[in-house]
Amino acid sequence: MRIARLLAIGGLLLASLVVAACTPKAPNIASAEASRGGVPVTDEHTLAPGDEFEIRFPFYLDLNDRVIVGPDGRLSLQLINSVMIGGLTISQATKLLNERYGAVIRNPQLSVTMRAYAPQAVFVDGWVANPGIVRSDVPLTVSRALAQAGGAKSGAQTDNILLLRRSADGKVFYYQVALGNYAGAGGDAQDPLLKSYDVVYVPQTAFATASDILANYIKNIPFYFNYTIQ
Repeated sequence: MRIARLLAIGGLLLASLVVAACTPKAPNIASAEASRGGVPVTDEHTLAPGDEFEIRFPFYLDLNDRVIVGPDGRLSLQLINSVMIGGLTISQATKLLNERYGAVIRNPQLSVTMRAYAPQAVFVDGWVANPGIVRSDVPLTVSRALAQAGGAKSGAQTDNILLLRRSADGKVFYYQVALGNYAGAGGDAQDPLLKSYDVVYVPQTAFATASDILANYIKNIPFYFNYTIQ
């Protein structure tokens, strides 16, 4: 059971590399703006496999289309064939598609409108009722992810939760989240938004530093990565 959970974490983080590999312009987490708990504020949505959006042309109605980003981050479109779109924001995707269509038609002026977001996938592990992958069609926060994992067990250190996130350059960053009594915490409680492929770890005992997590947990994941503690 433990091996299966660790492999699932590896799968989530490795899946994020598939998107990262085709999105060199994605922002580096290390330089992102941080919230009170040190977790970067959620960036503008970047297109990911499974996202669905509509492309509309004001002067070429026959080219209007509704498309879904493929597993490799690409789209198959009329006239311009395959286009790498994964990891781009809506504005970046609009600019790229106008440039590509501008090479084959005059003044495309196309617009891109999101119609459906791909389900979010987050891994929740540690001292929770049902550890494993959590999927959601609505944005998840740490507390929502814990709720979907059956909630934290009695005695869980919810003021010392660890959030693992892989950046576009392949590094994994660690952020400590003081969720506290997430059913109604005040004061310094935090409940940041999550991104797909994040890993939320709820410890049973208080760790002196995030390095304790690395020594007691991360080293057992069956793959190698660089890390930076935030």
